[in-house]
Amino acid sequence: MSDAEVADLLAAVPLFEGLGEPELTELAGVVRRRAVPEGETLWRQGDEARDVVVVVDGRVSLTLRLPGGREVEIGSAGPGDELGEIPLLDVGRRSLSAHVSEAATLLSIGRSDFAALLSRRHPSAFALKRRIARSTTARLRHQLEAVAASLGGEAATEPAADAARTFADLEFCGPPDSRYVRRMATFHSFDSLALWGFLTAGRYARCPPGRTLVAEGAPSTACYLTINGAVEKVLVRGDRRIRVGLAGPGQAFGYESLIDGGPSPVTAITRERALLLVLPQEPFERLFGGETAGSHVFLDVIHRELSTALRQALRPHARLVASVY
Repeated sequence: MSDAEVADLLAAVPLFEGLGEPELTELAGVVRRRAVPEGETLWRQGDEARDVVVVVDGRVSLTLRLPGGREVEIGSAGPGDELGEIPLLDVGRRSLSAHVSEAATLLSIGRSDFAALLSRRHPSAFALKRRIARSTTARLRHQLEAVAASLGGEAATEPAADAARTFADLEFCGPPDSRYVRRMATFHSFDSLALWGFLTAGRYARCPPGRTLVAEGAPSTACYLTINGAVEKVLVRGDRRIRVGLAGPGQAFGYESLIDGGPSPVTAITRERALLLVLPQEPFERLFGGETAGSHVFLDVIHRELSTALRQALRPHARLVASVY
């Protein structure tokens, strides 16, 4: 298969829509094409993430390993789908195993080549980062829906009125010491100017424990970043409540609605008194949709947050599946 043919295949993949011909041609030059027979394992849960894979034809099954070594399928990828990019975003390990369930033709892009594509200060790189964020948000929603379905019942509606309150009832305050913020792992990649731009994009608020900031099923009107304290992300069904994530210092929540316009997939409640950076929709969109140095690192932060959220949600998913099997 020629580079031009590979470039045509990549152009049809939703993840790479909008890349120009030069970028696609360059990317095609580093892509490895391979035919994989049915039954072959591409990687196992816990393996180091080395590449992004695009399915040309055939099908790949994604499985989760349960306690005791059993595996259960929780998804699959077919023609035009990409998989494996999520752990590359946070230099992590595979959170699922991938097995070829129907003989497949695959295109793989190595970690360094994929990172080089994302690191460019070019409109196509910014657009690709935003598409990854939207694609990952869709996966997170799907995963959380599966956990919620396992709980049964309907989502609780009581917190919605609390979360719908305006920002006026928050206890706004001054910013924290920037030296304290810089020590957070989230901000290690920020230069001084980008960090200042991010920290002054929103307002700071202190919240008491038990404060519902985002309600499942209602749109979030802001992205929140925990400066200190902790915020639980939960699903509530009747008298059952399961934690699917925890946003501690340096971690964000409430961003899903601002990325894709949908309702929040979780309820976010302060576990203890917390100091939060509140980014309403306008500054969020300015950072998320911009093409500045600040936008570049902000998109990296969102990628890491989404990757962390997916990994956190897998734990209750595994426990619920294990209770059935």
